[in-house]
Amino acid sequence: MIVQLVGRLLGKRMTRRRRKHGWRLLVTVALVLPMYGLLVLHSPAAQAEFPLDLAAVRALAESLPGDKPLAVRYEQVGAFVFYEAMLVAGDPWRKTPLPIVAYQLVFPEQTILIDTGLERATASHTLMLPQFNDAASAKVRAAMDAAAQIVITHEHEDHIGSITTAPNLAALKPKLRLTAEQFANRAGMKPAVLPLAPLADYTPLHYDARYALAPGVVLIKSPGHSPGSQMVYVRLADGRELLFIGDISTRLRNIELERERPWFMTVVIGEDRKAVLAELKTLHQLMQTNPEIAIIPSHDGAVLKMRTDAGLLVAGFLPPPAPLTGPPAADDLAPDQR
Repeated sequence: MIVQLVGRLLGKRMTRRRRKHGWRLLVTVALVLPMYGLLVLHSPAAQAEFPLDLAAVRALAESLPGDKPLAVRYEQVGAFVFYEAMLVAGDPWRKTPLPIVAYQLVFPEQTILIDTGLERATASHTLMLPQFNDAASAKVRAAMDAAAQIVITHEHEDHIGSITTAPNLAALKPKLRLTAEQFANRAGMKPAVLPLAPLADYTPLHYDARYALAPGVVLIKSPGHSPGSQMVYVRLADGRELLFIGDISTRLRNIELERERPWFMTVVIGEDRKAVLAELKTLHQLMQTNPEIAIIPSHDGAVLKMRTDAGLLVAGFLPPPAPLTGPPAADDLAPDQR
């Protein structure tokens, strides 16, 4: 009966030769479907939970003296185009844009950057980035020069790229807060290449589970998507809370469903799938127990719009401070000019 069904699908009366081909087709389908399910559709249940101690994180956010950030601004330097099936196991093969974003924490007297996007020089290596915003990229470069500190959620090219191509990398060195894991994972940055000469004697950041970066800002070590992955917790001066999770999940949907990327994508990326699944499980629980914390995946355009519409995120970086243009001080004048 099954062979006859295959024959009907072929639209012709079965001959011995066609019957043989029908069996081959059935065997092929029987082998391919389970493999497709494993590689593309399946996301196993988490076997553990990520140890996110929210009370300890909040305590660290209050541990440093000084003003907390007043606002979170961002620039979108471009957008990848991926298929949804590559982002969430079991989702359809439908194209979707993934924004590439750099964030700016605005304090009363300083700024801190979270991720730097990438530059056209590295963007040109991928066919999945059809559009690039040169104006936004220039604003990110200027913001890097003006920032007090620069951190990245992880060391992939669309997050560290503008650091690797900075012409003044040596001047940026004192403000870079690359972790030891990020700094060591040069292979994970490709096709971006981090120049070593300008970073001679650079001491990367070492910490165990959590690190107070600034008033209201805490780094949370969360390897899995990459060895150097970390979350960035931010508590604003008005008490609102955000959690930048990098690429632990590409979209909030991964967390809502507790569903990882498909297995073939985790292999391509080089993820620790068990670690990512544990992080997704913990973040899912966090959404249920602490909905006041805004979880920000790096590439979710819907979340970006929702949080912008709500006023939690502000589009556009602050312009860098203008240089002083007043009359020179007397001490700066030559004797015959005083």
